[in-house]
Amino acid sequence: MKSLAKREPMHSFPFGRLAGKASSRASALSFAHCVAGTPAERTQASGRLSWPGGPGFTLIELLIVVAIIAVLAAIAVPNLLEAQIRAKVSRARGDLRSIAAALETYRLDHNRYPTMIEPGFNGGVAPLAGSFLKWWYVPDALSTPVAYLANADMRCPFGGDLPREGDFPDNIWRRYSYENVLELETNAAQFSVLLGKYGPDAHASTRIGHWRVLCIGPDNAWNPMVHYDPSNGARSPGNVMRTQADPAGAGGEQEPAP
Repeated sequence: MKSLAKREPMHSFPFGRLAGKASSRASALSFAHCVAGTPAERTQASGRLSWPGGPGFTLIELLIVVAIIAVLAAIAVPNLLEAQIRAKVSRARGDLRSIAAALETYRLDHNRYPTMIEPGFNGGVAPLAGSFLKWWYVPDALSTPVAYLANADMRCPFGGDLPREGDFPDNIWRRYSYENVLELETNAAQFSVLLGKYGPDAHASTRIGHWRVLCIGPDNAWNPMVHYDPSNGARSPGNVMRTQADPAGAGGEQEPAP
């Protein structure tokens, strides 16, 4: 009887503690379900963008990453394009140097530079019809029968003289341009279109030398009257040139002295 008297009344049983434990267990189960549930359930529970087996990202985080990539691209792309232009200019100058060496070696063997004239040639620009001036571009004579160049079909990295595509055969308009200045001076008296650059008052052979070779510039405009100068920017207008008088080609189109 004494032991029965020591028991607590039924109405005083600690239901509050059991309720607290049950609530904690339910929270733990809910968290476990979020962690172990499907990707969609985990996404809904966390409010983050995720994929199976990987961590999630919020929309703000993704927008920040996209903005950073856009800024880096805006910085990198122009630098990459300029680097490509500089590489092409370097290649063009190297090719012009090789052509110049071939021209001088040809002169040693033949006591003259390769002719621009091919008898019977009826192409070219209309004002020069009948001049037989075909080889305004690096001539085949530099590669055959003697290989002063491995291949005369050397093409400017910026493109060719596209406006002359229909005037010259075999795509020779894609090659580096070539001018035999002495021949052009000789023909200037007969063809007025040549007088401005190669007439008696132009002193072309004094300013340019006996030849000139050139390549279209980064502006992709065929303009042998303008010398390309990279100090004004990689995309400066003008053509990459080399003359017998000046390896850099500068001054080839200066106005003759009065």
